[in-house]
Amino acid sequence: MPRISRRRFLHDAALSGALLSRPRLFAQPRSSSATSAEANWDGLRLFFDEPAATWQDALPVGNGRLGAMVFGNTSVERIQLNEDSIWDGEYRNRDNPRAGKAVPVIRQLLFEGNVHEAEAMAVKDMLSLPRRMPCYQTLGDLMLDLSASGSTPDAAGSSATTSQPSSYRLELDLDRAMVTTTFTRNGVKFTREVFSSAPDQVIVIRLAAADRGAVSLVATLTRPGDHESAAAGSNGLILRGQALPVNDNPGQQVKERQTGVRFFACLRAHAEGGAVSTTAGEGDQPVQLRIAGADSVTLLLDCATSFRYSAGEAAMVAAVERNLKAAGRRSYADLLSRHMDDHRAIFRRCSLRLDAGPTGAANALDAMPTDQRIQRIKAGGEDPGLFPIFFQFGRYLLISSSRPGTLAANLQGLWNQSVDPPWGSKYTVNINAEMNYWSAERTGMAEIALPFFDLLDSTRPAGARVAKSYYGARGFVVHHNTDLWGDAGPIDGLGGGIWAMGAAWMSTHLWEHYLFSGDTEFLRRRAYPRLREIACFLLDYLTPAPDGYLATGPSCSPENSYRLPDGSAAHLCMSPTMDIEITRAILSKTGQAAKILGVDADLRRQMEKAASRLPPFRIGRFGNLQEWQQDYVEVEPGHRHISQLWALYPDDQITLRETPKLAQACRASLDRRLQYGGGSTGWSRAWIVNCFARLEDGDRCHEQLMELLRRSTLGNLFDVCGEKPSSYFQVDGSLGAPAAMAEMLLQSHGGVVRLLPALPSAWPNGRVTGLRARGGLAVDLAWEGGKARQATLHAGLDRSLVLALPVGQRIESINGRPAARETSGEHGEYRLEVRRGRRYALSLA
Repeated sequence: MPRISRRRFLHDAALSGALLSRPRLFAQPRSSSATSAEANWDGLRLFFDEPAATWQDALPVGNGRLGAMVFGNTSVERIQLNEDSIWDGEYRNRDNPRAGKAVPVIRQLLFEGNVHEAEAMAVKDMLSLPRRMPCYQTLGDLMLDLSASGSTPDAAGSSATTSQPSSYRLELDLDRAMVTTTFTRNGVKFTREVFSSAPDQVIVIRLAAADRGAVSLVATLTRPGDHESAAAGSNGLILRGQALPVNDNPGQQVKERQTGVRFFACLRAHAEGGAVSTTAGEGDQPVQLRIAGADSVTLLLDCATSFRYSAGEAAMVAAVERNLKAAGRRSYADLLSRHMDDHRAIFRRCSLRLDAGPTGAANALDAMPTDQRIQRIKAGGEDPGLFPIFFQFGRYLLISSSRPGTLAANLQGLWNQSVDPPWGSKYTVNINAEMNYWSAERTGMAEIALPFFDLLDSTRPAGARVAKSYYGARGFVVHHNTDLWGDAGPIDGLGGGIWAMGAAWMSTHLWEHYLFSGDTEFLRRRAYPRLREIACFLLDYLTPAPDGYLATGPSCSPENSYRLPDGSAAHLCMSPTMDIEITRAILSKTGQAAKILGVDADLRRQMEKAASRLPPFRIGRFGNLQEWQQDYVEVEPGHRHISQLWALYPDDQITLRETPKLAQACRASLDRRLQYGGGSTGWSRAWIVNCFARLEDGDRCHEQLMELLRRSTLGNLFDVCGEKPSSYFQVDGSLGAPAAMAEMLLQSHGGVVRLLPALPSAWPNGRVTGLRARGGLAVDLAWEGGKARQATLHAGLDRSLVLALPVGQRIESINGRPAARETSGEHGEYRLEVRRGRRYALSLA
C-alpha cells in the first residue's frame, strides 16, 4: 500500500493543540468582536420539548474525529457514536485492465454519434472492478438505562416507582457546542450534558441531579455490525470490532473482500458518590456498567482505529488509554471550559443578526421549539429570526465534522448510524464534498478546510495510477467519488461514474485559500504543486475533436441524461459544459499561480494555447446555458444538478457585469430547472441560492432559502437529500446554505469587493461581523431599511482595493474623514489603499 500522507491524523490530545495552533498557515485578519447583545450568542440554540423520535431528529456533537447523536430520552437514552476513520473495505487497486485500450475507442464512437455502443463499452471496460467503493460505518451506540434514577422506594424499601418526567427540554447550544437534556422526575431535576472535546479528544457525558444520590444508570456499548463488548476494570466498558462490508453487490464480476478498519473504543466512568461496577450481560446481552446512588457521573469515551494505528490493537489500546487518563485527571468544569474556549475561538469569528418585524412577534417565535418553528415555515409562515440560527448551525456542523488533523467531512459530515449508509456516506466530489467547504473561507474558518486539502493529497497515489492506466496521462485524476484510502477510479455506473473532473474541482479550493489569504508560501508549497499536476493531467487528457476544438471525455454532465434525436436517453458524451468550465479554470488558475511564483514559463504557454482551443459557451433553444455541446433536451428538465452553472458559482467565469448575456442564460437555466421541480434536494437548493446571489437577486435568494427550509429541512435543521421527511440526511445542504447567505451579504470575486450585493427585502435591518473577502480582508456590515449604514474593513494585506456599494449609495467618511470616489462607473465603486493590520471604518450614505 502506498504511503498516505493523512497518517499524521490527529488522535492524541497532545497532538490536538499542535495541529490547531498553526497561526501563519491560516492567519486571518481580526474582525471586530461583536458584543453578546449584537451577536446574540446566547440565542443560538436549537431546543425541543420532547426527545428525538428517530435518529434523524437527534442532535449532533463532534470534534472532527469523534461524533455523537443525542436523543434526549429520559428512561433509556441512546447516544449514537462515530469515529471518522471506521470504514469497511481496504486500499485496493480496482482499475479495469481494459480501460487504457477502451478509452480511445469510446471517444471515437462518441464523436461518430454511436453513443449507446460507447456506453455499453464503457460499462464493461472502464468501470472499476468491483464497482462498489468502501463505505463509512457507525462506531455503535452507548445505551443508558436511567429508569432507576430518581425513583421512589416503596413501603418495603426495595422496589421503586417512577413518575413521568416534567419540565422537559432538549437543547443544542451552538455557541457552547453542547447538547443538554433537562427534566424533572419525582420532584428531582436531572441534567445531562454531552459534548465532544477537540482539545482533550474525548466525548464527555455528564449526568447530574439536584438531589444527592439520585443518579443511577446501566450503560452498555453495542453495534449493529461486527463487535464484541467487555469490561474495562470496574468502571469501564470496551467495544472492539471491525467494519466489514455488508453489501456484497451480487452479480458483480468481482466480489468485495470481507475486510475493513478495526477499532477499539473504551468508556470510563468517574462518579461522585455512589457505587460503580461492571457485570456480564445475560445471554447475548452486552457487558454492563452499573452506577447506583451517585450525586453525578462523568462518562468519557474515546476510540482508536487501525487506520491510524496499523501496528495492532495494543497500539490502539495505548492511544485510547492516553486520552482517557489525561481527560480523567481534569475536573468536569475544566473539560467543559477547555472545550468551549476551543470551539468559540473559531465559532465566534463570524456573527449574523437580522432584525425584522415587530419585536413582540420575534420574541414569541424565539420562545417556540425549533421543530415547531420549522413546521410553521412549512405551513407558509415567515421567521426571519431563524436564519441566523440556520446560518450558525451550518458553521457549527462544519467545525464539528472537520478539524485540522481529522478526516474531511463526508456525505453525512461525521454522523452515521448505519453499517451500510445511503451512498456509502463517502466523499462524492461532483458537488457534495466541495459544497461542504464553501463557507470555510467566507465565514472565518479557513483552517477547517485543511482536511479537505488532505483528502485531495490522499488521492494522488491512486489518481496517478488511474491517470496513466486509463488515459495515458501525467498528473492525477479522481472521478466522482473517493474514500478513506483515496480511491480514484470510476464507480457505480454511467450516470456519474465516468467523469474525470473530481480532483480538478477539489484543487480549486487550494487556489481559493490563496486568494482569501494572500499567503504565497501556501501557494508555493501546497497549492501550486497540486494545480500543476492536475493541469498536466488535463493537457494530456484533452483530445482533438472533429470541430477543431479540444475535447474532454468520455464524460457526462454529472448524473444527468439527455435525449438523442431518436428519443432514447443517454449519459455519456464528449466535452459537457462543466468539464470545459473546470478545465478552463484549472489552466487559468495554474497559469496565474505560475506567473506569481515566477516558474514554469513553458508550461504556461502550453496552458494558454490549450485554453484558446476549448469550445465556447453556448446558449440553447430555451435561452439557457447549454449543458452539452449539442443543444440536447434533458430527460429530466428539473434535475437536481446544475452542473453547467459551475462557471457562475462557485467559479466566476460568468458574471453579471462582465458577461451579461451568459448571466442571463444562467438565469434562464435556473428558471427552467425550477419550473420542472428542480432544487429537489437540500444541497441542490443551496447551490441555486448561491447562483441567484451571484446574479444579485436577493429576493429570489430568500425565496429559495425558504423553499430549502420548507422542503428539505428537518425539525433539527438537518438537510435531507429529497423533499420528504423520510429522505436521507446529507450534511451538504446544511453547509451550503451559510455559504449562500454569506454570498448574499458580501462578494469578492473578480477583484471587486461588493457590499450587500443580494440583500433581500425580507431582511431590511441587520448586522454581520467577520465575513471574509478575497485579498485578506475581514468585513463587518450594518444595514437599516435595506441600505448599508456602516462597514468596517480589517486588512490582512497591503493592497489596493476596489469596493462596490449598493446602488445609489456612497461612502460619506472613512475613519471620520471625508472620502472621494476614485473610480468611475455607475456601480458606486471606490478604490482604497489599505494596509495590513489596520481598520477602516466606513460611514455610508
